[in-house]
Amino acid sequence: MAKPLEQPWTVGALTQRIGTALEGFGPLLVQGELSQAKVYPSGHFYATLKDGDAVMSLVMWRSQVVRNGAIPKEGSQVVVRGSISVYAPRGQYQLVATRVTPVGQGDLAARFEQLKARLAAEGLFDEERKRPLPAFPRAVGLATAAGSAALADMLHSLKARFPRMPVVHAPCLVQGASAAASIVQALRRLDAHPEVDVIIVGRGGGSIEDLWAFNEEAVVRAIVACDTPVICAVGHETDVTLSDHAADVRAKTPTAAGEMAVPVEREVRDALADAHERLDQSIDVILAGARQRLEALVIHRALAGPGHQVAMRRQRLDELSTRLEEAGDFRFASERQRLDTLRLRLVTASPRHLLAIERDRWETARRSLRQAMSRTIDQARQRLGASAAHLDALSPLAVIGRGYSVVRTRDGDLVRRLEQATPGTLIDVRVVDGWIAAETTGTRVQKLNEPSDVYAPGSDDAADGRDGPHPGIAP
Repeated sequence: MAKPLEQPWTVGALTQRIGTALEGFGPLLVQGELSQAKVYPSGHFYATLKDGDAVMSLVMWRSQVVRNGAIPKEGSQVVVRGSISVYAPRGQYQLVATRVTPVGQGDLAARFEQLKARLAAEGLFDEERKRPLPAFPRAVGLATAAGSAALADMLHSLKARFPRMPVVHAPCLVQGASAAASIVQALRRLDAHPEVDVIIVGRGGGSIEDLWAFNEEAVVRAIVACDTPVICAVGHETDVTLSDHAADVRAKTPTAAGEMAVPVEREVRDALADAHERLDQSIDVILAGARQRLEALVIHRALAGPGHQVAMRRQRLDELSTRLEEAGDFRFASERQRLDTLRLRLVTASPRHLLAIERDRWETARRSLRQAMSRTIDQARQRLGASAAHLDALSPLAVIGRGYSVVRTRDGDLVRRLEQATPGTLIDVRVVDGWIAAETTGTRVQKLNEPSDVYAPGSDDAADGRDGPHPGIAP
């Protein structure tokens, strides 16, 4: 909170306020030239970072110096990652660094992360793929530079732990443009060696450029392709390469790799001596037990004379003979039953039997078909007779046969009403046996539902059973 102007700031308070404000300004990356660079006995690194326009103080604490590895030399163009703070005793701001790398090294870091992600996606760094180290290797293979400090450290740790351990050295380049191919060839030679059971590949510490051969994809894939377990020991504990991720085991240093590869010979010999003593004791116990059993057998009645054994064998023979006879009878009965079953199946499946069955089925079907056809014909004949009778009843000729007639004009029109047959009209009358030509002499109106005297008792028409004249129909 801002203070009123009449209350002045103390120098310490203002410096603290400025420091608090500046600490929020980061983390950030700053590029410049190193000047007055020096690592003090305390382990802290102090320098000046400058360019053509400004100068600022740079400090890196000891823990970060160890993690950073090699510090670029004075005059180098560097990229610094860190944050701003205020050094109160001098009242000046400074850059507190967590990483100092030469310009261009950032490209290597980006390449490292990209290749790491791609190889990890292929499963080359999976823990499930990695193998345990052999407890007692026949020989140890070393892939490192000849005459290097790393080779000396490996040999020293191997000989200190197991002086008699055979060592196979495949010298190779560990730095430079040809280093990756050289390391790959060394790994292949050691992996093909018939007695090498574990391989150590590595070198001493250095900058990221010095160690870059162990980040090459070819080296990583060669380590993964080895049938022999591989220990990777590159640089110091803070130096981590892609080969470390791909190896079955990562060692912090070349010396630690030698300690991982072999056991301590003295401890192995002590363990073997203890095992030998326990084995002797176990053998003594087994022999004592066998001796006791042998003594018990010596006094056993079964071994006192051959008569007991003969009797036991005779009894066993009788038992087996009885079981053999019973088994033979049972087998004979079973085979006879199986033979009867097969005979029955053969008779049932014979062509003659099947033909007789099919013949019976055919005769039954033929009789059923004949009966069905007879029933169908009788039913059709009955329906035909009924239809004929119904048709005859509906036929106009049948009506005429019952005493009715059909009247037409000479033009062929049916006479249905009186106005069609006025007096003097020539008409033709159809009867059962032919036509009658006639002329109308008169008409009389009478509806069909009106009574007529021609049907009265005593009239000639009623006595003859004939109707009187009707419109359109002549009796």
